[in-house]
Amino acid sequence: MYDEGGDAGAAPSGGGMSRFNLEGLIPLLLLVIIGVASLNYFGVIEVPYLPRGSSSKQVLFIGVPSTGERIVLDNLSYFLRYNQRDASTFGNAASEELQQYDIVILDQSLSADKSVTVGLGEAIQKYVDKGGKLILVMNSGVQQSVGFGGLTAVDAIGWKANFGNTMPSECVPNSVSIPSCKPGQEVSVVGRIYRQDYDHPIMLGTEMTPTLDEAPYAMTTLAIQANEGAKTIAYIKAENTPQSFPAILEKKNFPLGNVIYFNYDAGLTMNVFKNTIMYLK
Repeated sequence: MYDEGGDAGAAPSGGGMSRFNLEGLIPLLLLVIIGVASLNYFGVIEVPYLPRGSSSKQVLFIGVPSTGERIVLDNLSYFLRYNQRDASTFGNAASEELQQYDIVILDQSLSADKSVTVGLGEAIQKYVDKGGKLILVMNSGVQQSVGFGGLTAVDAIGWKANFGNTMPSECVPNSVSIPSCKPGQEVSVVGRIYRQDYDHPIMLGTEMTPTLDEAPYAMTTLAIQANEGAKTIAYIKAENTPQSFPAILEKKNFPLGNVIYFNYDAGLTMNVFKNTIMYLK
C-alpha cells in the first residue's frame, strides 16, 4: 500500500546549492589568479615565488646625457638598458614608441635645441597619462618645433604649450617680462641643495649637498615655480645672491603616471639621480 521508493530521487538538503555556489566561484577565482599573475609578470606588483617577465627596465633618454647622468645609467646596467635619441627623430608613431619604455628621460639641457614637435609633446603627455614615468631636466621641451629648418613657434614658450598641465614645473615671466624658462634666461648660481620633503625616498641619505665642509656647487638653474599640484622635494639656496630656487619637483598623474623635474644638471647629484630612477622603476 505504501511506495517505499517514493523519496529515492530526492536530492540531499542543501547539496545542489553548495555545488552551484562552488561552480560559480571557480571562474571568478581563475580571473583573480590570472590578474595577479599578469600584474606580477609585468612588474606592477611583486608576488613571492611567481615568475616575472624580463627584470631589465627599459629607459629612453631623449637628448644628451651629462657626464654624471651617463655614469649613473652605466652603473645601473645590471637592471636597466637605455637608448638615446634626439627629439627630432620622432614621427607619427611617437606614442607607440614611448609605450615600450618603463622610464623616459627628457634632457636637452646640453643641446641648443630645446624644442619638441606637437606630436612628440602629445605623445609624452599621453605616456604619462597612461601611467608612464618621466624625468624632465631644466628647460627641456619648452619650445615647439614647426618642423622647418629648426624653426620654433614664437608664441609657444613653456611646458604648458607642449605638454598641457602634465609637468611639475611652470614657466613664469621674469623681472623683464621674459619667460623664465626660455633659452638664454638661465641663472648661474653658487649654492647648495637642501632637502625639503623629509619623507621622500629620492633624497634618502642627503639632507644637504654638498656639506658645509665642501665648496658649494657652481650650477645653472631657472627661476621657475612649482606648477599646480606639484610637490617640492628639494630647493637650491644660492650663496652668491640672496635667492632660492626649486631644485626637484614631483607631480603625480592619476592613476600611476609620475613626473620628476630637476632644475639643474641631474648628474651633479649622482646619488639623488640614482635614487630617482630606483624610485620610479
